[in-house]
Amino acid sequence: MSTKYARNPIVEASAMSEESLLFNPGTSKFCLLNETAAFLWQQLERPATAEELAQALCIRFDGVDGDGAHRDVASWLDRLGALALVEPAAPAATALR
Repeated sequence: MSTKYARNPIVEASAMSEESLLFNPGTSKFCLLNETAAFLWQQLERPATAEELAQALCIRFDGVDGDGAHRDVASWLDRLGALALVEPAAPAATALR
């Protein structure tokens, strides 16, 4: 099973044209996202796997190939994870039977 990633819920985001500005009050750090990174941030409105993010990237941006998208998404997740902006999503609760 692939890991799903989610936004850190304490992070504040502000959209600016095609970019976004993130602020993590826990670390007092800002991060400016370019258009592509801002698109990925939007995709994390709900938890998603790296594979799902790469597929969305290929659909949204012309000329993006699958291998390149996977590398870019993995790098993006690593960078935002290191800044405590994204994190592995909590496993979904299962219903009691």
